[in-house]
Amino acid sequence: MAAQVSLPVYVRVGETEGRWGEITIEATDGALDVATLRREVAAFFRAAADDLENPATDDEEVPDAAP
Repeated sequence: MAAQVSLPVYVRVGETEGRWGEITIEATDGALDVATLRREVAAFFRAAADDLENPATDDEEVPDAAP
């Protein structure tokens, strides 16, 4: 029987920490496949890097935020 395992992803820089998202992986027979885990983590960080390199034009949280 397959179950889902959710792994929250946090990034900390100095004293500032933020939750970037969550990785959800299917666990078959109560075990995680290491290759699948690595592939999913790599895909998560590739997507995060793409968002950092190519931000949306409306990525400001507030209209008068610092540049």
